[in-house]
Amino acid sequence: MRAGAVGYIQQSLARDEHVLYRAHFHWLYRAAAWGLLLIFLIAALSLYQRDQLWIAVAPVCLGVVLFLAIMIPIWAQQIAVTENRLIYRRGLIRRSTEELQLSAIEEVRVEQSILGRLLGFGRLTVSGTGVEDLRLPALAEPVKLRQMIQEAITSRGVTWQPSGPGRRPTHAS
Repeated sequence: MRAGAVGYIQQSLARDEHVLYRAHFHWLYRAAAWGLLLIFLIAALSLYQRDQLWIAVAPVCLGVVLFLAIMIPIWAQQIAVTENRLIYRRGLIRRSTEELQLSAIEEVRVEQSILGRLLGFGRLTVSGTGVEDLRLPALAEPVKLRQMIQEAITSRGVTWQPSGPGRRPTHAS
C-alpha cells in the first residue's frame, strides 16, 4: 500500500480512533494491467525484431497508457472503516474525500455479478441520513467490508437491521 494514501487516513484519525478495516481492489485489476502491458511489450519486441523501430513505439505507448489507466484509480483511492466513520479518499494530485459517520448510515447494499460472486469482488452502495448515496468502486471482498461496517455500527450501540424498504438502524437505549 502506498505511503501517501495510508498517510491521509492516518492523519485524519481523531484521538483514540483506529482503522478497523481497509478495503482493497481485487487482484484481477493488477493482473489485467500487467497482462496488457506485457502483451503490448511483446508486440513491440516482435516489431522491433523485424526492424520496424518506429512502429514498435506505438504498442509500447499504448501498453503504458492502458496500464496507467487501470492502475492510477487503484493508486488514487483509499477506503477505510474506523470506529466512527467510513472514509473514502480519491485523487493523486487533487484530493476528494467523503466521510460518512457510522451513526448516519441507514443501509449498505452489495452488488455482485455472477463472476463477482465466484471471484470475490463487487460494489457497495452506502445510504445515509442527510447525504447522497456513496457508491464505492468494485472492490475485493465487498461482503467483508459490509460486515465490518455492520460490526462497527453495532459496537457503537446501534442495532443493525438488514437493508430493505423502511428499515433503519435503531439506537440502543
